Amino acid sequence: MSLELLKPISNGLIDELDENYLQGSLFKKLDIHTLSSGLPNIDNSSVCIVGVNEYRNSFFETDKQDLYSLRKELYKLKFSNWKLTITDLGNLPNGNTVDDTYHALYEICKELLSKKIIIIIIGGSNDIIYPIFKSFDSYNNKVNIVSIDNQFDLYQESDLVSGRTYMNKIIIDDSNMLNDFTNIGYQRHLCSHDELQLMEKLFFEYISLGQISENNMKAEPIMRNANIVGFDMKSLSFSASFNKTQGNPNGIDSRLACILSKYAGQSNKTNFLGLFELNNNTVSYKLYSEIIWYFLDGVDKRIIESDFNDSQTFNKYIVQTSGRDIIFYKSKVSEKWWMLIDTTKNTTVTYLPCLESDYLDALNDNIPIRWLKATKRI
Repeated sequence: MSLELLKPISNGLIDELDENYLQGSLFKKLDIHTLSSGLPNIDNSSVCIVGVNEYRNSFFETDKQDLYSLRKELYKLKFSNWKLTITDLGNLPNGNTVDDTYHALYEICKELLSKKIIIIIIGGSNDIIYPIFKSFDSYNNKVNIVSIDNQFDLYQESDLVSGRTYMNKIIIDDSNMLNDFTNIGYQRHLCSHDELQLMEKLFFEYISLGQISENNMKAEPIMRNANIVGFDMKSLSFSASFNKTQGNPNGIDSRLACILSKYAGQSNKTNFLGLFELNNNTVSYKLYSEIIWYFLDGVDKRIIESDFNDSQTFNKYIVQTSGRDIIFYKSKVSEKWWMLIDTTKNTTVTYLPCLESDYLDALNDNIPIRWLKATKRI
C-alpha cells in the first residue's frame, strides 16, 4: 500500500502539543499518523494532509522546509464547527532520485483520489504538481489546474521537470488530460513575452496581481472549476512572507491568500491544494496555517449543485448576442452563475462557472472572454 511509505509525525512534537494545546484545537480533532498509533484508517476521511520535502528541482535555492514548525502552528488553530474528518498522514521521505519521489507521490495521490479524499500537500517545490496531475490518469475527465504564482512556469529551456518548467511538461504530456490552466497573480515584469503569447495561443486564462487585488471575486468562478490548485508561496508580498532572500516587494497579501484558499475549498471540483516553495520563519508558518484553515472552512461549506435542468434550484437565462445565443444558469441556493459551453465540435456539454458580470456583459452584446476561450479550447 502506497501510504505505508509515509513517515509518522515525530513523538517530540506530539508530546509537546499534547501538554499545551487546549480542547477544540485542530490538534485535538485530527487523526494523526504517529509512531505510537500508526497509520490512521482513512476510509471516512474527508481531507488528508501530506508533507513533502522534495525541492531538488526547485528553480530557487531552497532550505529544507520545516514542516515540524508549520504543523505546530497549524495544530494550534481552532477546529470550528466543521463536519469534516481530517487526517494528517505524515511526511513523504525523498526518494533516491527526484523521479522516485514523483512516483511515490503519484501512487499516494492516486490511492487517495480513488477514495474521493481531498488532499492538501504542504512543502516541496512547484514541480510537485506534475506527479499530482499524472495521478488523474485513471479517470476519463479532463483536468483543470490553477496556479497562484507571480510567473507562468512555462520555461522550455530544459528537459528537466522543475519549478519553472513543470507546466510546459504538463501541456505537452502524451496523456492529453489537461483541459485548462489558469494563472492568478502573475506580474508582467517577471513574465516573458513568449510565455504570454503561449498563454494566449492555448486560450488559457490569467489574472494579474493588480486585477486580483482590485477584485478578488474574479478568482471565485475559476477556483470553482479547478481540480488542482497550486500556491507558490514566493508569490506572496514581502510584507506577507518576510522572505529575505526570495521575497518580492509586490505580491499576494496575507488576506487575499486566505480568500483565494477559501474559494478553492468551496469548489466541489477541487481535489488538491498544494502549498509549495515554503519560507522558513514563524510568521510564514502562521500564514500557511491560516491558508490551510480557510481552505478547510471552504470545504466544510461546499454545496453540491449539478442538476442544471432542475427549475426548482436553477434559473435559466437565454441571452441573444449578435454572435450567438448564450445560455446562463443561476443557482437559487448559492446565487452563483454558470455559462453553457456547447459546440458542434464536442458531444459533451460543459457548464462553465462565471460571474453575474459575465451575464451583464452578454446583455450588452459583449461575449464574455471566458466563454470565448472555453469554446476555442474544445
